[in-house]
Amino acid sequence: MKPIVLTAEQRRQIERRRKETLDRRVYQRLTAVLTVAEGKSRGEVAHLLGIGLTQLGEWLRVYRNHGLAALCSLHYQGDPGKLSGRQVDQLKEKVSTGCFRNSAQIRQWLQDTFGVSYTPSGVKDLLRRVGVSYHKVTGFLWKADPVKQVEFVRKHERQKAQARRAGATTRRYYVDACHPLWGLDLVFSCWLLVGQRFLVGMGSGRKRLNILGAYCPDDQEYLDLRLTRDNINGEQFVNLLRLLRERHPEVKKFILYLDNAAYYGKPTVLEWLQRHPEFHLEPVPPYSPNLNLIERLWKFLRQKALTRWHQTFEAMQEAVAGVLDHLDEYRDELATLMVEEFRIIDEHEVPVEYREMA
Repeated sequence: MKPIVLTAEQRRQIERRRKETLDRRVYQRLTAVLTVAEGKSRGEVAHLLGIGLTQLGEWLRVYRNHGLAALCSLHYQGDPGKLSGRQVDQLKEKVSTGCFRNSAQIRQWLQDTFGVSYTPSGVKDLLRRVGVSYHKVTGFLWKADPVKQVEFVRKHERQKAQARRAGATTRRYYVDACHPLWGLDLVFSCWLLVGQRFLVGMGSGRKRLNILGAYCPDDQEYLDLRLTRDNINGEQFVNLLRLLRERHPEVKKFILYLDNAAYYGKPTVLEWLQRHPEFHLEPVPPYSPNLNLIERLWKFLRQKALTRWHQTFEAMQEAVAGVLDHLDEYRDELATLMVEEFRIIDEHEVPVEYREMA
């Protein structure tokens, strides 16, 4: 086994890198190199770090052959082993189609295509080495029009700049409805022991809290109407507009970003808007909840208040109020969540089969 010999400068570089890293795995690798270079046996170092001799040998090999940057890279692409470079490219191209749901399917494909056998752990090591990871696909509403979404964002940016120049005389709000169902928002993901079942009680879903909310991105103001008996309709939307007007009598222009719910176009609403021209409704493009900022607040609400059992409908209401009435307590979390940055799927990213159906 080749020894690890470090110059004074190399040792300083490794020690500095180890001090700066926040990743335990990188810290372990750097410690391994330093400790072996100090004269400790590989067996002692492996025992100290709680790793195997094979793993330790691989780290030392990477450092010796490829240097410090490669050692600190958790996705370092080393020798693919049984596959040639061209075969690796074929594998990655196949993976990019999203056809594999688990590593067993990849093992079978490698056997059928190249006649190469891998163990379950071996194929996972291969995938890590060539830059393949396991994660969720990205869902999107295929009926959404990317061009219209881009146009909306451009208009929104102009309005945002104009509102900033206008100061307190213009306010912008994202408006939407949320409908928590008592006992039906409980299914969630969490870490459990192997083979364990964790039961959460679910209700009938017949009791529903209807929330019509408005969120201002400029000063984080939030206000809403909460209804337990009535549904959201045109009259309730007008009540929300009245609430905004009463809260800010000095404002000369309200810009409301909202979806295409039918009640926004009811005669009651249209008549009220004619009498109050300071209100401007800006519908987001169809099938574009990603452009309505308040949708993120509803998701945040579910995470904080609804993924646990509430013995009564009233208890669920209290949990909802505990979040929505005290958003200032979550200011740090919302500071990064409620920002007007919108992810839009580019038209060329949409698969052809969806593009043809839109």
